[in-house]
Amino acid sequence: MRARPFRFALVVCVGFRHGIGYLAGMEFTLARRDLSPLIMLVASGRLDAESAGELERAVDEELRRGAHEIALDLAAVPFLSSAGIGVLLSSHKAAKAAGGRCLISAASPQVQRVLALSRIDRILLDAAAAGATATSGATATHGGADAPSPLAADITSHALRLVGLEHPAKQPLPATLIGGGAAASPAARPLPRGAFAFGHAAIDDGSPPLLRTGEFVAAGGAVFHRAPQPFAVVDYLIAEGDLVPAARFATGLVWTGIPTGRAGFEAMGEEPAVRFDDLVRSLVDLSSAPAIAFVVAGEIHGLVGVELIRPLADATAADHPTAGSREIASRWMSFSREPVLARHSALIVGIATRGVPAGPLASFVRPLGDDAAAPLHGHAHAAVFPHRPIKRGAADLPATIRDLTGSPPVAVMHLLADTQPVLGSGQSELVRGCVWFAPVTISGEPA
Repeated sequence: MRARPFRFALVVCVGFRHGIGYLAGMEFTLARRDLSPLIMLVASGRLDAESAGELERAVDEELRRGAHEIALDLAAVPFLSSAGIGVLLSSHKAAKAAGGRCLISAASPQVQRVLALSRIDRILLDAAAAGATATSGATATHGGADAPSPLAADITSHALRLVGLEHPAKQPLPATLIGGGAAASPAARPLPRGAFAFGHAAIDDGSPPLLRTGEFVAAGGAVFHRAPQPFAVVDYLIAEGDLVPAARFATGLVWTGIPTGRAGFEAMGEEPAVRFDDLVRSLVDLSSAPAIAFVVAGEIHGLVGVELIRPLADATAADHPTAGSREIASRWMSFSREPVLARHSALIVGIATRGVPAGPLASFVRPLGDDAAAPLHGHAHAAVFPHRPIKRGAADLPATIRDLTGSPPVAVMHLLADTQPVLGSGQSELVRGCVWFAPVTISGEPA
């Protein structure tokens, strides 16, 4: 087991005091009971505006930890307000989005009455009939786009577990490597729902592109762009109706088609997270192709990366982010000094190749990990969002993208592997998530 930094764990029983409730002699408490695979949260006291947030955070923490079956014991709750009802419904929806359940296993007469009058008792109460319905409903969710292949399987690889693995089709997706320098006027490229892209680019809005070219990622009709300046706010555009986003690339890679290989992924044993290089290496090992394209949707343990903070319009031959000097690079880019953006979710688009890269990819990819005996190279960009629980197992990519992009992005960054001893920032790590991958063929063209 790899050495890991210390993390605080959820204590078994936590008590919370709130002003109004405490004065009334109604202290609110939550107790956690691990009945694996079921987690039970036992509440006592008023579930109102003062205490509802504590329950919401407790359920959210369980979902982050990977618990997908959560039972709420409200038998000792004498009062339920609209604020409490709102949290019960939002927790139910969050667990359902993650492929699990968060239902009330026991309720006081007062809580049952409020739920019945609100006509949500059939949704939230885990009675015998409701449990049977939920079970059949869970089975039904495996149909349609989320249906696993009859050949789907769970496997272990490189200190992680791939859940519901479906191998990709052998036919590679067509990918185009764009540019390699600062072109005077990069051409606009439409990015419809079937396109995926990443690199240094700007959303096409008619302004001089090299003034705005920055970290960029596109997936399934959604494009995300970080302007080249410190502390920039992320801009984004999502395909709606006849609106098709377009971008101008200084350098990047674009492919068309949804990868047909897919799986969920999660850490094994006591490991708190999955290393990004271990995940990518597992996908490369599963493919016989020289290069693969991949998309990852994951809950973040910590990301290591870099952001462009100066416009490429200012670049010269001697002063350029790719000049090869660490001192020059530090004036152009902001590097994460440690893993960042924990407790968020990421949409990652990238490419990876085994061995020493050659051909058009040679100058585009960088080492991933520190395994000199089996070198792995890749290039990936991440769009980061407020935390959303990711469904366990193989999932539908367009639906996952829609779910993540329901909230505005908070960051876009180029992921790096900083493996320097002691001083290095380390590797990006994800708690769990889903991945889609496929072999690609690469063609090159100028920006």
